[in-house]
Amino acid sequence: MPTLDLADGRKLAYREEGNGPPMVLVHGSPADSRAWARVAPFLTDRFRLVMPDLPGYGGSDRVPDEPTGRAALMGAGVARLIESCGGPVVLVGHSYGGLVVLQAALQAKAGAIGRLVVLEPMFMRGLQILGDPLLAGSTEYFGDYCRRVDAGEDGAVRHMIDYWFGEGAYTRLPEPVRGYLNANAPRNVLDVRSSFHDTATAEQLAALAQPVLMVYGDRSPPVIPAMGRALLKLLPHARMEVLAGANHGMLDFHPEAVARLIAS
Repeated sequence: MPTLDLADGRKLAYREEGNGPPMVLVHGSPADSRAWARVAPFLTDRFRLVMPDLPGYGGSDRVPDEPTGRAALMGAGVARLIESCGGPVVLVGHSYGGLVVLQAALQAKAGAIGRLVVLEPMFMRGLQILGDPLLAGSTEYFGDYCRRVDAGEDGAVRHMIDYWFGEGAYTRLPEPVRGYLNANAPRNVLDVRSSFHDTATAEQLAALAQPVLMVYGDRSPPVIPAMGRALLKLLPHARMEVLAGANHGMLDFHPEAVARLIAS
């Protein structure tokens, strides 16, 4: 995989395929750039896809574990990758990657990004800024999940999977997938905590000039559309679209529909 040297000496690894104007696809947690494997074939005939491994995943160097401002550090690396693409990019992020691309958009040079698409972004910061009542339940649930992982509880990652994908989703996963998720639960906890300690301000978000499309599935938990509504209130050029029959696993189970929304 090619790598980009960042200003602080870290390396950001990425995959690249396809032809056309640049599109940067940023994965969620605890995945890497391979998360786009099912979506990419529907886009490579129209776009040059650049798919980074977020810091600490795949071939990319990690950033410090301190949760406050950690998503912004990741966003800074993605912003430099965007600027290296040689033209206004379509910037796309899924889940935790959706938060990172918002941070990247706040830090990238003017003109580097044409538009953004965020697929069920972990925009807990929006709920915090607006004082949304759903924030309290999410904070309690994910705080408990993080404590279970910190304590070394076997299979604690089930609580995260079942929250986003429905009760029993974890037990239906193939054993290799469950093994991967369990092994990477500590890194997922870092990302979860980062989502609750993001540093974006209402003023910064209000200055985001690019159009933003927020996509969510109608089978996702209520906190997801709540985060979408927060985006609509805080960003000047945001709109929201629902994907029928989908939940947080839309990259795997609705890849063609996701690609169509991204490309439109």
